[in-house]
Amino acid sequence: MTLNNDTRISKGFVTGLLDPRLPGDAGIVGPMFDHGFPCAEDDQKPNAADYIPRPRYRAVSAVEGTALMLSRECWQAIGGMDVRTFGRYGWGVDLDLALRARDAEFGLYTTEMSYVNHFGRRTANTHFGRWRYLLGANSAMERTMRRVYGRKWRKRFPPGTLPQAVSRNPIGYTAYELGE
Repeated sequence: MTLNNDTRISKGFVTGLLDPRLPGDAGIVGPMFDHGFPCAEDDQKPNAADYIPRPRYRAVSAVEGTALMLSRECWQAIGGMDVRTFGRYGWGVDLDLALRARDAEFGLYTTEMSYVNHFGRRTANTHFGRWRYLLGANSAMERTMRRVYGRKWRKRFPPGTLPQAVSRNPIGYTAYELGE
């Protein structure tokens, strides 16, 4: 499991990520966010303490690395996180995990039973400086993803999955009700 230190989690957060009603092929599961990947954003953006869980999940193409859970089977099959390749900032390690999990035929899901407020890079901004961090982390991620997956790596994620300056198609997921 990953969880950034600049977050607040909803009541029952871990239980929601481990919900046995999620599909059996779940390799990576993440929560809903106040901001992050568009496919995992909650429209209402409540405080984590006030979040009301909903018995739904979303089939997604990527799970935000700020908070995610990998099943043991997925971790063992894909070899865990490649922190060496993604270096100093670690941006892109979540996208790499997603692509390797999908290639190994694991499902990626965001559950509406868990929620995170992410306070947006406060620790990193303090340590590196805001613009230096944003530019450095983003350009390192772009370079690494191109080196590992090729120039057109973004095409492996449908529109609405990853943050973009202008989103033409904000839906990058399919939602389902959790069974009993």
